[in-house]
Amino acid sequence: MPSASLELVLPDWGDLDTVRRSPLPFALWTIGDQCLLHHWLDHAVNLGMNRVHIYAADRPAAVRHILEDSLLWPLTLEFTTLGSTEHAPAHAISVDWLPDSAATLPPPANGWDLIARATAMEQAWLERMAAGPDQALLSIGFSCKIHPQAKLVAPYFIGDEVFVGPGCEIGPYAVIGNGSVLTGANRVVCSHLSPRSFLGPVTALENCLLDSGVLFSLKHLTRLDHIEPHLLSSLAKPTSYVPLRERLHALLLFLLLGSGEATTGSFVTFDGRRLPGDASAGLANRRAWLPLVWQGKMSLYGILPRSTEQFEALNPDWQNLIRHAPIGVFGYADSQGCHSPADPDEALHAVYQASLPPAALNPAIVGFIRRLRAADLTPPPSSA
Repeated sequence: MPSASLELVLPDWGDLDTVRRSPLPFALWTIGDQCLLHHWLDHAVNLGMNRVHIYAADRPAAVRHILEDSLLWPLTLEFTTLGSTEHAPAHAISVDWLPDSAATLPPPANGWDLIARATAMEQAWLERMAAGPDQALLSIGFSCKIHPQAKLVAPYFIGDEVFVGPGCEIGPYAVIGNGSVLTGANRVVCSHLSPRSFLGPVTALENCLLDSGVLFSLKHLTRLDHIEPHLLSSLAKPTSYVPLRERLHALLLFLLLGSGEATTGSFVTFDGRRLPGDASAGLANRRAWLPLVWQGKMSLYGILPRSTEQFEALNPDWQNLIRHAPIGVFGYADSQGCHSPADPDEALHAVYQASLPPAALNPAIVGFIRRLRAADLTPPPSSA
């Protein structure tokens, strides 16, 4: 008997996310207690499916990484990277709303629409959970400390290890992420707090998203990046974009490669980053980029930076695949002998790298760096 399968296509809304600017595609945004895609995996199990095939164009490496960690579901998970969601099978279901529920909003047109859509889904999820017989049991996570003077108004969801102080009012339609602290006399209504959020005394949120210390108000359509930490902030330890090991490696390479010929000029990448050198200069730029690594402004490994002109010269499918991929001083293309986006073959290697988890091709890149010598800093004629 053939196994039952479910085919899903993830929405490609990365270009719309100009407000939250999340590192994750929309299908991986948290809705209630887990990301939207995981809600669909639960749905597949409930339907008795054995296999789920997922198609994605927006940040496929992040999706693949999530799927590699999705071991709790008794499903065979298959994944296909697309240049565009238009290439997905016509029968694939779009993961743009909760399963077993009809969308109540039109397709998003901007970043605020994306946040509003996620909020509407979360409210629908809370209502569904509150209607179940185990609402009281499932609404509060493990090891929480909730003051007896706190007021909880259903529907709400409180994650694990959350502290709720005296006089707090949680709900309706409130989600409090794991490890959050509400010190006292706080009011959280129709709002979502990401894990490890902190609310100071007498701080109220209504129709808001608090994401890693950044506040988004759906009522006023405003984003506040800098707020007094005693009012609200994130308790999560700041994680450097560039690991310490990469920073130290970059410093060592900077010393080993010698002074060489000074890099002159600068260029602006398609995503607005200004880098020293020439967009088509190949290896001649690399020593000048290494200081950016130990400053935490650039990765050591990633796809090679390209100018707006070089980016727009690619076909739209390839643009979509590399748009959100992290750039680096050295890329997989280097290990294949392509040292500049001006080389026609470099884009193929960049797309391949962007379609895989960041660490998948690092051994090949490290092997190239080990072979690098100061004399190699002049780009070959083919990459000029």
